[in-house]
Amino acid sequence: MADNSKDTPTDSGILQDDPTAAAGERGDHDRIVMASRRADGSMDQTDPEFIGDKDTAISAAEQQLAEQATSAVDVAARGVTSTQAADVVGDSEPDPDVKALKDAQDRAAEDAKARARAEVEQRHQGLGDS
Repeated sequence: MADNSKDTPTDSGILQDDPTAAAGERGDHDRIVMASRRADGSMDQTDPEFIGDKDTAISAAEQQLAEQATSAVDVAARGVTSTQAADVVGDSEPDPDVKALKDAQDRAAEDAKARARAEVEQRHQGLGDS
């Protein structure tokens, strides 16, 4: 009878029957074009490396983080209501609460875009041809 132990992949010590979270942190990393995000905006990959066109990666990250940041402003301001009395006729000026919310969203979006650019600049490794 032949010894088949050499043909069994799990006997080689390379494969794990029950991989652990630490297995992904021993030199392995994720190569990405666009990041998956946690609720706090941080990337949800293992030591991510951006590949592909750098401008596309920056644009995608800016859009993701800007939308997430403006949404966070909305969530934080959810109880805001109009302070205008019912008998007051409206004018062409924006409601002060809405204007303040829009200004906060714009600031959050710009901060998020700057964070996205820095994130991609730090982690971009080229077009992924290697």
